[in-house]
Amino acid sequence: MKLKLLFLFLLTSVMISCSDDDDKDKHDPVAQALIDDEILVDFLQSHYLTDDNKIDSIRNGETPLYTQVDIEDLVYNDINYKLYYYIEKQGVGINPSMNDSIQILYQGFTLDSIKFDQNLSYPSYKSWFHLPNLIAGWRYGIPKYKSGTKVIYPDESFGYENTGSGIIFMPSGLAYGENGSANIPSNAPIYFFIDLGNVIRADADNDGVINNDEDINKNGDATDDDTDGDLVANYLDIDDDGDGITTILEDVDGDGNPSNDDTDKDGIPNYLDEDDDNDGRKTSKEDNNFNFNWNDDDKDGDGIPDYLDPDN
Repeated sequence: MKLKLLFLFLLTSVMISCSDDDDKDKHDPVAQALIDDEILVDFLQSHYLTDDNKIDSIRNGETPLYTQVDIEDLVYNDINYKLYYYIEKQGVGINPSMNDSIQILYQGFTLDSIKFDQNLSYPSYKSWFHLPNLIAGWRYGIPKYKSGTKVIYPDESFGYENTGSGIIFMPSGLAYGENGSANIPSNAPIYFFIDLGNVIRADADNDGVINNDEDINKNGDATDDDTDGDLVANYLDIDDDGDGITTILEDVDGDGNPSNDDTDKDGIPNYLDEDDDNDGRKTSKEDNNFNFNWNDDDKDGDGIPDYLDPDN
């Protein structure tokens, strides 16, 4: 009996020890956000921007970067973060939203000045990015800058002038997080030099509604809007309301913009309205001949398809 009790005691001790170790190893993103901010503040207070646009340690009373950056407090994945950004030039074009496509030059560094990525050529395929696909630090940071103006050079290559440029400093939670990436350690704050050439108001699903207008809840982020609950965000969904009629075909007036068509005047555009004519019957149920073509169903022969006709 004593041996049995001793065995149980030792087993329990091992289990508690393992549990304690697991707790120690468990990643705490809230705590990490605070640690990252302390690291970034210390970095910005102890470094300055040189005349040739490089970051170096302060040795002779140079102006700290901390006094030159702007700070945005933001909430991402329910965690509070601070994003630091320096605007060298504002640019003369337009600010992207976090849902647009951009053409950009950049250099990415860890805080110990190791360069992990770059693109220094606008004609390069590496200059084009779709912001919804990128790390949060870029999605929140790049819209602080404006695009430039396109120039064609004598050799027929091109570039941009009067661009928005600067540096974005981001905590790991807005970058590559706990997992890190190729040359980026786990939980590493990083920074990017950026030069924003061009902004495209993207329409990722080619449905006639630009990504930014598919931000239905108006929180600035189109990636969390999913009207029909099919786990495909509206900006990627060719049938936003799941009624069987693709969004682009719900452009009833044919002006190329489905967002201004509202047959039943209920304030919900047809492409987001599961009952376009407000007859109490879902649009998806008004394909009476079951051929997946709602436009050839017209019970009363008045020339108005049933799904748009409240008196059919």
